[in-house]
Amino acid sequence: MEKKNAPAAIAAEPVAAEPVASEPVASEPVASEAVAAEPVAAEPVVSKPVASEGGASKRGASVNWASLMADGPLHKIGECLLANEEYVDTYSAMRQVCRNWRSGLPEPDVHLHEWIMVDHALPRAAEFTFLQLGTSRYVTIDLSEVHARYYFVGFCRGVIVLAQKNPPHKIRLLNPLTKTSNTMFEAQMPSVFLDSVAVMKSPTMVFVSAHYPEGIAWVDEGTPTNDIYEDWGEGRFSIEHHSLRCITPFNGELYAIAVDNSGDGQLVCTNVQSEQRASTVKMETLISFP
Repeated sequence: MEKKNAPAAIAAEPVAAEPVASEPVASEPVASEAVAAEPVAAEPVVSKPVASEGGASKRGASVNWASLMADGPLHKIGECLLANEEYVDTYSAMRQVCRNWRSGLPEPDVHLHEWIMVDHALPRAAEFTFLQLGTSRYVTIDLSEVHARYYFVGFCRGVIVLAQKNPPHKIRLLNPLTKTSNTMFEAQMPSVFLDSVAVMKSPTMVFVSAHYPEGIAWVDEGTPTNDIYEDWGEGRFSIEHHSLRCITPFNGELYAIAVDNSGDGQLVCTNVQSEQRASTVKMETLISFP
């Protein structure tokens, strides 16, 4: 009996299967791929600074800036700032950062000698703006805590002249940078129409020019408090029928211009000597003009 083979047509005609990979199928992302696609920032370790050999902190480790000591970079930075009067306000600002910086940076005996006051008016009466003459740099200092207790009188030689708001209105000289008043006067500010005020040092004296009565008067730290009806000042200078203007300290002396109604005048000057009392200071005429 002859055997019959299976139909060859079935095996001879290969059936083309549809490729699975030809059609991209959106599949769920694998968890490991999702982490790589969306990097998560690791939290920086700041609580425990890592110290390298020799005690120095490694790069990237946290730095406790408040722990800087005076014998380190803090001292060097302070020296650089004090070397240029333009940055004395920055030095004072550094001392206010924290208690450690204040104790590490000594209070400087610096003043705004090369600065002028350009703005002090309502409504911001407690803010004082100063201009650095060499660089045209501005700095504004808020003295709200001082303004609450003192009247502003004037600015001269890097200090602000104040008068207490409460009687007897004693004079105070304030360093606006350090916000300290190291000079204590017993004398009160006169209750007259003030024209201008000037400060001299070695010895420290305050000179006041008034419209009425016209003249210049001055006191030092040893001048006592007078009664309101007493003449103010241990020293006084006036010229009959002359108004005294532009009182200016220069090279240890005080200069002023005395002008009469016709325009004629005189340049007058003090004769201040070192450690001299205000009661012995005199003023004399240097030049008469026109």
